[in-house]
Amino acid sequence: MRKLMYLCIAVALSVPLIAFAAGSDLAVVVNKANPTSNLTKSELRKLVLGEQESWPGGMKATVILRAQGNPERVAVLKVVCRMSEDEYIQHSMHADFVGAASNAPKIVSSAAAVRQMVSTVPGAIGFLPLSEVNDTVKVVSVEGVSAGEPDYKIKVGQ
Repeated sequence: MRKLMYLCIAVALSVPLIAFAAGSDLAVVVNKANPTSNLTKSELRKLVLGEQESWPGGMKATVILRAQGNPERVAVLKVVCRMSEDEYIQHSMHADFVGAASNAPKIVSSAAAVRQMVSTVPGAIGFLPLSEVNDTVKVVSVEGVSAGEPDYKIKVGQ
């Protein structure tokens, strides 16, 4: 009976995660002072991988990512970088080894922390579930399509 109760609790707790992971838009957000309003997937990938370290105009880019294993991070790595977590770790280790990793992402533990860092760091860029976006950050479109629009491609659980 106790095992059944634990199973029921585990299922009940996982339902919101499953619903969240079923294709929720993951908005690309920047600091409100950033003039950028649209990025290509290629530009976004270069920013996340540290291959592009500044914005047009010279402001240093600071990438904010969720911790390893988080569904939002998994989505960013899969959709934007076309990598698994293991491939991303290998990429990062190689960049460290060859001295090309001067702009490693800042890792945070929550959507609120992403929003707070993006809102306070002028060159910051991060990824938030659309439901977590507020007026402290600016949403940028990707390939001309914004989060919440039908053809938006960056989703959690793809």
